[in-house]
Amino acid sequence: MGIIEIIIISLIEAMDCFAVAIAMGLSKSSITLSMVVLQSILFGIFQGGMTLLGYFLGSFLERWFETVGSSLAAVILCVLGLRMIWNVVKNKDESMVISNLTIPTTFLMALVTSIDAFAVGISFAFVKVNMIFATLSIGAVSFIMGLVGVTIGKLVAKEFKTNVTEVMAGIILMGIGIKLIF
Repeated sequence: MGIIEIIIISLIEAMDCFAVAIAMGLSKSSITLSMVVLQSILFGIFQGGMTLLGYFLGSFLERWFETVGSSLAAVILCVLGLRMIWNVVKNKDESMVISNLTIPTTFLMALVTSIDAFAVGISFAFVKVNMIFATLSIGAVSFIMGLVGVTIGKLVAKEFKTNVTEVMAGIILMGIGIKLIF
């Protein structure tokens, strides 16, 4: 597998990170730079790490992750999305923006967006690929897409100054979760 194919796969793998990052920015326009950088670093580490883990485990766990792993990730993302929407409905006050963007939540979002990277790593086990380049490329692109996504989400949230952006963020997370099911 060549460099171009690996870069394309890196972009594809980073799209979930990008969408989740936009949702984060939309849901909390006051997110700190340190939290943005932490989430982006976690995206990169988890995406690259899960690809590498998948490569090493090969086809041993492939069937389990195809059935259970994707379903579990879908449920987690849908629950997070519903929780965001519920917070808006429950707290109609404009100042009650989502406050549950904690370090454990960021770890969870990084983990669930990286499950498909595990499957990509499994497929890499069966083709000739430079795993050092692939892992670093997937991690770096996911990191960059995380930074860009949160920035875009924050800009949109500041422009609208309403809780509608938080509802949009919840819908995005639920959409990613539903996509994982199909």
